[in-house]
Amino acid sequence: MSIGADQGGSVRIPACNCGVVGLKPTFGLIPYTGCASNEVSSDHAGVITRSVGENALLLQAIAGADNVDDRSFAAPAPERVPKYSATLSSYEAPKDLTGIKVGIIAESLTGAVLDPRVKSTFLKAAECFRQLGATVSEVSIPLHKKGPAIWTGISKVGGFLGKSTGPFGRRGYQMVDLHSMMWPLQQQNWDNAYVSLKNNYLNGAYATKMFPHLLGKATNLSRMLRDAYDAALSEYDVLITPTLPYIATSHCAPDAGPLDQIAKQVGLTSNTCQFNQTGHPALTMPIGMLEIQEGHLKGTGTKLPVGLQIVGKWWAEETVYRVAYAWELANPNWKD
Repeated sequence: MSIGADQGGSVRIPACNCGVVGLKPTFGLIPYTGCASNEVSSDHAGVITRSVGENALLLQAIAGADNVDDRSFAAPAPERVPKYSATLSSYEAPKDLTGIKVGIIAESLTGAVLDPRVKSTFLKAAECFRQLGATVSEVSIPLHKKGPAIWTGISKVGGFLGKSTGPFGRRGYQMVDLHSMMWPLQQQNWDNAYVSLKNNYLNGAYATKMFPHLLGKATNLSRMLRDAYDAALSEYDVLITPTLPYIATSHCAPDAGPLDQIAKQVGLTSNTCQFNQTGHPALTMPIGMLEIQEGHLKGTGTKLPVGLQIVGKWWAEETVYRVAYAWELANPNWKD
């Protein structure tokens, strides 16, 4: 079992690439106290485990408002957190999804970087929900495609401001020692920073200066994005997408330049970052394996995991777990 922080997919992405279960819960369900922040409105603490049942158990143990982190003020008190793990034991395969409506977000299947093999594996996994008794159909959410741009405006500008000025206007525990290590920025810190962090700083500094209203506009658009998903979730119990558009890529050469490093990540969060801004619970689970087609392992027959993402209504983790657990029970040999 592991606890992680997810601001654009950083619980779900590693979980997907490692073939395990990762949940970014409803915004604030797990207090963020003691976790390093990027941008407050996208910060989520999440859980990574080997199975859906273990995931539910860990969430149950750490969820609930702690009266410290103001992100969690709307969350239930710990003693009122649902017994997620116990609820799962009441479901029986193979027809325990009767009455559940599953919506495939159509726009998640049309990305330019989407590996056709990932799409095929995903659709095969989606068909299993139908076999388990659920109603499965596509739903179009056009704003899903613009979600990454909305998230980028908030994440880059808000993240830069938070790191450069320090926390302000917040209730909760402030990690002063950490901030003192990050700012003012020293040359050594910059030299040691990974290319994506440098990208965040440079983008944030530039956008803050050149587009002073970007953060406010993106924040307003994020409400429209949430409304779009809520409208779909008024018709469906859960929405599903491929977690990532492609399997894990190989590392760049140690002396690779920034463009080569960033090229390995293009489109990575195209189905994950939206839900950091809308706050909906989103779980990734492994559904298959695909052969590596690039890097030094190409042609060796080595395979890596593919993930399916399940998105639910705010505070509806029980439903998300139910759907994931049913698929997991029905597919114990998903690696084959």
